[in-house]
Amino acid sequence: MRPQKIAVVAVVMLAIMWAAGQMGVASAADADQYVGTWKGTWEGAGAGGRFDLTFTRGSDGKLAASVSVGSDMGDYNAKFSTLTVTGDKLAGVYEYPPDPQGEVTITGSFQPKDAIGTWSLGSKGKPGGQAIAGTWKVKKQ
Repeated sequence: MRPQKIAVVAVVMLAIMWAAGQMGVASAADADQYVGTWKGTWEGAGAGGRFDLTFTRGSDGKLAASVSVGSDMGDYNAKFSTLTVTGDKLAGVYEYPPDPQGEVTITGSFQPKDAIGTWSLGSKGKPGGQAIAGTWKVKKQ
């Protein structure tokens, strides 16, 4: 009787591991819907400008993102140092090129063809110590 219980437990464990693996593949594939360029605007701290997100799938299979930002004080481009896309939620961080001591944290939510979210600029490596914050919105091109 004991070997049968072990066999049943083993089959159940294999089924759980297989299902978890399938869910991971689906999650990675789901992020492919975001690959491409999303163009829009940002606002905050009494200012605003252009805010474009570009998502790519690297040769390693990981999702990567970059941002192109325009403002009255100048334009800049940056790559995300951290990026998480879970379902329709986005969270990421990139270094702020105009100030090497700063980093921008963004969060957002996707719809099929647009996304909205918040951003904050603060000192690098000091979460929660954000000095300036605002919103952003984009549409898929």
